[in-house]
Amino acid sequence: MDKKVLITHACSISCLGAGPDATASSLSAPPKTSTVKDFEFHSLPRERRCFGISDFDPEAILGKKGLRTKDRATKLLLSSIELGCKGLFEQPPEARRPALCIGTAFGSVSSIGDFLSDAIVNGPHNVNPQAFANTVINSPASNANIRYGIKTLSSTISTTFNAGLDALAYAAMFLRRGYEQTVVAGGLEEISYYACAGLERAGVLSSSGTLLPFGKDGGGTVVGEGCAVFCCETEESARSRGAAPIAEIAGIASCFDPARGPAGFNPAGEGARHAMKQACADAGIPLSEIGFVAASASGVAAADAMEANALAELLPNVPVVAYKAKTGECIGASPCLSLSCALADMKRNRLSGTGAAYPLCRDINLVTDTRQGFRVGYVLVNSFSCDGFCGSIVLRNV
Repeated sequence: MDKKVLITHACSISCLGAGPDATASSLSAPPKTSTVKDFEFHSLPRERRCFGISDFDPEAILGKKGLRTKDRATKLLLSSIELGCKGLFEQPPEARRPALCIGTAFGSVSSIGDFLSDAIVNGPHNVNPQAFANTVINSPASNANIRYGIKTLSSTISTTFNAGLDALAYAAMFLRRGYEQTVVAGGLEEISYYACAGLERAGVLSSSGTLLPFGKDGGGTVVGEGCAVFCCETEESARSRGAAPIAEIAGIASCFDPARGPAGFNPAGEGARHAMKQACADAGIPLSEIGFVAASASGVAAADAMEANALAELLPNVPVVAYKAKTGECIGASPCLSLSCALADMKRNRLSGTGAAYPLCRDINLVTDTRQGFRVGYVLVNSFSCDGFCGSIVLRNV
């Protein structure tokens, strides 16, 4: 029989702040953006609005030792684990320590590109050989293995925009089948020149620097960055150590939609519909039990129209929260950051709004102003990618 999967610890670092309290507080504030243009070896054609992390100080969290050769992606992951789950890796015996599963679309792409650029600009004999270790996508997870002595499962999942959700699905499978008792799972992404340039060439960045989820005249997305990790464990494991659960991952579904349309999204949305229905079926509940939806909406017109049509058909009148209005499009980290925001709202009996009202691409119940006193039993978190990956998670309030 499949085991229950509980979330007992959670921590995120994003433009909303570091830690669950900072995230919860910032969700009720106006969106906080900055700009980016110049990087170490390259520059974007013009300044771009972004949801960057402006006050991140890894030394204050991790200490100075060993950080000199670590890249930003690794520092984000280590800091998130340190703030949210460090104690779990210190408990004896070692066999009880959590496994690790991290999702990321690009991981160390900044380190890869900069290492090659350094060789081109300064010559191959002048690059720092210690920087080479950062040029593999699982470098952040590998550094976590070393720092926290992880000796069981350690995986990096890379399914582009759905990476964080698929990392949670992978962890849940290990827990449900009894392969592990505890897994720290999450998503990670940093702002890099290479990601920004790729999104700009794809034509999906907002020229105005404004992100309007489900907007009728959606002009594109705004890039963000961050990391969110969750301690996922079986009910038996949590009970044995007296850990109070935050929520249960009651249902989870991940699939691939091969049909292509504008910007890569299938206008018919078969994959999105299947993911939402299958996640609820996995949770053993009808769609009508969903209290609110944490949408995947990012301001990209084709993506938002597809999701809006699916929501209007399957979940009419259910409140829809679009957290990317506050975090930006954080690519592989977005599903986990949305889940972190959904947990913050669910535990505080509220719905955080986008902060602005505007014409929508479809008649859905988008939350624009924060609603208090809104207790729910189940939340649906969506993540739909331009390359066909579709996923949904059902959280149960406990």
